[in-house]
Amino acid sequence: MSMVTKVAKMRLFFHANMLDICNVANQLGILKGDKAEEVMRGHAMKCFDAMEHMGLNVKKYLEESKKES
Repeated sequence: MSMVTKVAKMRLFFHANMLDICNVANQLGILKGDKAEEVMRGHAMKCFDAMEHMGLNVKKYLEESKKES
């Protein structure tokens, strides 16, 4: 596994964990509506970026999930 892939995997785990933390903070009322959405969107986009650096085809997956729904 290359160094880029290792770093991307660590970034993915970090931002995925931050999504969980932000979700809990939103449910507890620590983060409010728009701010929570903005923070969670940022972490989600960084997760997708990390997955692309790992060599995964994120756009193809998103297009397939749109077709299913």
